[in-house]
Amino acid sequence: MPIVKYLCDLCHTHHHPGGPHRDWENHPSWIAGIESLQAYGAWVSSVVLPIAFQWIEEHRAEVYAGVPEELRDDVGVVIAAAFKLVKGLPAYQNGIARTAEYEAAMAAADADASRINPVWSGITRKVRASTQEAFAEQASVLGDQPE
Repeated sequence: MPIVKYLCDLCHTHHHPGGPHRDWENHPSWIAGIESLQAYGAWVSSVVLPIAFQWIEEHRAEVYAGVPEELRDDVGVVIAAAFKLVKGLPAYQNGIARTAEYEAAMAAADADASRINPVWSGITRKVRASTQEAFAEQASVLGDQPE
């Protein structure tokens, strides 16, 4: 169940891992993709949104000032109102300027991306390598498989 707002408060919900897919039913890459999207959605709902709603709670009067009473439990409307405020903050504005610098450095091949998300990047490389290895092991019966 996704994040729920009830009476203008965040209600934590439980996310059950896995899904309705059987291993033999569909292409393994499709199942892996769906399960990965479910994991990402659960992470956003369980980790990212509670942080956002804590910020919203700390800025309640400012955020809800522009939200009509009948929409105060609409997660999207409240997040949009908060984001409108965040976009005016110095950290966000600094991020916009830094993005331009980063993109220019990447285009010029002057950026060192090794420090950007090293844990997640490492996990991603392992997942990709494991997927390629699993398909390679079955190449004799599956033939040429897209990566």
